[in-house]
Amino acid sequence: MLIAVLIAIYIALVFGLSRLIIPYMRSGAAGLPEVLPDSLASAIQTLTHQVKTKEEFLALTYNYIGAKYRSERFNTVFKFSYLFLPLEKVWEMSGYMPCTQTNFLLSIFLVKSGFFKEEEIKKSHVPVNFVPHQYLIVRLDDKWVSVDVGEKQRGMPIGKHLKYFG
Repeated sequence: MLIAVLIAIYIALVFGLSRLIIPYMRSGAAGLPEVLPDSLASAIQTLTHQVKTKEEFLALTYNYIGAKYRSERFNTVFKFSYLFLPLEKVWEMSGYMPCTQTNFLLSIFLVKSGFFKEEEIKKSHVPVNFVPHQYLIVRLDDKWVSVDVGEKQRGMPIGKHLKYFG
């Protein structure tokens, strides 16, 4: 009985409360910034000029952000403070970054490029190794595709995402 209560408390705290306190975890509007760091705006502009379609821009941006950042399941716990880093600090870094941060960056790239609208990007969550994992679902023409940019370095292609306890 005690174990069941502890599990219920854990699930409520980790999968419920986390959506309230962790930036970019909430469903709904991404709250994209109006003003971007100059180097971030420049990177978006550079990528935008290399392609002609939404699908090409998504692939190019996925590769760009996925080469700079990666998810590490257990670092989500050990580097919990990364969840609260401001955009300017995240953009200066590379290597490990929580899925919420990489998805926020991907959303910024997609919308600020002019190829996508905010309503064409949705957040989705699955439990992976007992913590919530976020990925995006992006509208391409008449279909929605999963985009798990933090998992790109592990070979996760556009159209796939980490699964439960993956």
